[in-house]
Amino acid sequence: MRKEKKLVALAVILPVLADFIDELNDQSIFKQDLKRKANMLLHEIRRVDNQVLQVYGENREEIFAQQVDLQIRFRQFVESIIVD
Repeated sequence: MRKEKKLVALAVILPVLADFIDELNDQSIFKQDLKRKANMLLHEIRRVDNQVLQVYGENREEIFAQQVDLQIRFRQFVESIIVD
C-alpha cells in the first residue's frame, strides 16, 4: 500500500476513534489512569486532525467532504463486522 493511502486511512480512522473515546468518556467507561491516557490520545488526534484540515485552495471543500464520507463508511464497516 502506498504511503498516501496510509495517510488517508489515518485521516479517516483516527477522528472516528477520537469520537469513540469521547463518547465512552461521556459514559464514564474509563477510570483513572486509562481515562487520562484516553484523553491525551483524544486531544492529540483532534490537534493533528485540525492541522490536516488546514488545507487551503480550491479543493478544500472537496477534501473535507471526502473525509467525512469515508468516516461515515468506516463507521458503517465497524457496525457491520461487530455483532451486538
